[in-house]
Amino acid sequence: MILPVPHYQQAYNYTCVPACARMILAYFGHEHDEAELALTFKTIPFLGTQPDQVVSGLETLGYHALWFENATIERMKDILAVEWPLIVFLRAQDLPHGRTRLHALVIIGIEDDAIVCLDPTLADRLKISPSSFVPLWANLNYQGMVIWE
Repeated sequence: MILPVPHYQQAYNYTCVPACARMILAYFGHEHDEAELALTFKTIPFLGTQPDQVVSGLETLGYHALWFENATIERMKDILAVEWPLIVFLRAQDLPHGRTRLHALVIIGIEDDAIVCLDPTLADRLKISPSSFVPLWANLNYQGMVIWE
């Protein structure tokens, strides 16, 4: 199953996390502006957003979030099975289109041959083979985040 998460592109090269959170909140029916989320998450221009600031920022907006490490593809499948998209953190330079910095993607589904993602730097969905995705994700200790109401 591929979750019908709206896809938004990030406004700046350092706002991938607010853009990802915006996608997930919109999926749950809550519209927020990326600039509002970046301010709430204390995003630092040209540096980015710390996951712990996302958790506390979302709580001030009335949502919940859990930042995790050491996850597995199976755990990702479990989260998607309850129809929750998730954010994963990886190094952008490891992506075919990446640049040097940390990056966040929204995972919206897993097919037999692909992890289906929304990358806020791209206009279209991205599919990455599991064999390519796992090493990308491993570089940041299999980190991710779930957001819920």
